[in-house]
Order: sequence, then structure tokens, then C-alpha cells
Amino acid sequence: MSDYRMYILVNEDIKIGKGKLAGQVGHAVMSYLYHGAIKPLQEGRQIESLDDYMKEQKKIILKCPQWKLEELEHEGGYAVIRDKGYTQLEPNTLTCVNYGIRTPESLPDWVKELKLYN
Repeated sequence: MSDYRMYILVNEDIKIGKGKLAGQVGHAVMSYLYHGAIKPLQEGRQIESLDDYMKEQKKIILKCPQWKLEELEHEGGYAVIRDKGYTQLEPNTLTCVNYGIRTPESLPDWVKELKLYN
């Protein structure tokens, strides 16, 4: 069994309350699971890492500069979360990107260099 973890990259360039951030991370998790697992399974495709991930459900929350999150959004293929702007943030504020379920060994160096969100 591999050591799968879900990596969520949080915009370090915005001021956001802890409760609001928890909600945004929740959106990123659900969006990833829906678009990256549920829909593919409905279409008959198998997701290898999901069963192994669900055994421990490790989530790594990292600080990431907004420019890098925007770059990932432009690349496509990631669960990108932008706030609706109902409370603390301006509408369409980029809050986080779910980088997916990966093993630590498979991460690019730039992700390994990011700091944990605390």
C-alpha cells in the first residue's frame, strides 16, 4: 500500500478567517472527490489511489502564493475554489486549489518546498 495524501494549496496572499478557510478547504475536498472520483466512476473509469487514500485520509494543507495557484488554474485539471463573496472576501477571490491525491515521492520539488498552513 502506498502512502497517499491529499494536497490542498491555500492562497497565502489573502487574509481569511480560520472558519472561512475550513469551509474553502471543504469545498476543495468535495470538488475533487466529485470531479476526480465520483463522476469518473459513474463513467466506468477506476481511480487507483482513492481506495488506498480512504484508509487514512491524510490531508496536507500548504501555503502557496496566488500567482502559482493562478498558474495551476490556467493549466486545468485541478479543483480550483473561488469564493462567492458573501462574507469576508471579494467575489471571485481565489482561495485554494486541491492538488490531488499523491504520494510524497511523486510531488514536484516546488510543492515540497511549500510551508504547512498553521
